Amino acid sequence: EHYESVKGYLTDLGIAHEEAPRLVRGLDYYTRTVFEVQVDEGLGSQNAIGGGGRYDRLMEVYGGPPTPGLGWALGFERTLLALQAAGVEPPSLPRADVFVARVDGSVAEDVFELTSVLRESGVAAEMDHQARSLKSQMKQADRLGARLVVVVGPDELAGGEVTLRDMSGGGERRVALPEVAGEISRALGGA
Repeated sequence: EHYESVKGYLTDLGIAHEEAPRLVRGLDYYTRTVFEVQVDEGLGSQNAIGGGGRYDRLMEVYGGPPTPGLGWALGFERTLLALQAAGVEPPSLPRADVFVARVDGSVAEDVFELTSVLRESGVAAEMDHQARSLKSQMKQADRLGARLVVVVGPDELAGGEVTLRDMSGGGERRVALPEVAGEISRALGGA
């Protein structure tokens, strides 16, 4: 009954499917339905890009209450190969209007907080998560298409300021920390 209802839902949703009675997934805790997602082109005979299934008793195995579950995984590289074979361009890197860079690790928390404040005010802001050099962070900002970079350093912070750099060649200037969001908004064409 369950199996027939799953097939019925797939048909109702217009999802092409075929039965594979010998399909076995690699985990022994699956119950009832298992599935694979396959593509017609681009991957040869190894055409599965993902798969999964139900595992209703998994929580019980770890001492939890009976809980219905479903899990799946998708192969990122295989999906990209399939998209390329189908002539679909993968999306470009996300764009950031502002990149918040740190001079050194001593200001990491301040950079995180400032990036969060900018995001909360509606600014597409990014920051470095790998403790790269300032030069590498500037390259990353350029790759992301950031129009502005906020450079945060311990000396500037001690004076309650940051450096705001215009990536289109407009120079840089010091800005008081409480005024950063407003200055960025103005520079990006806001109020």
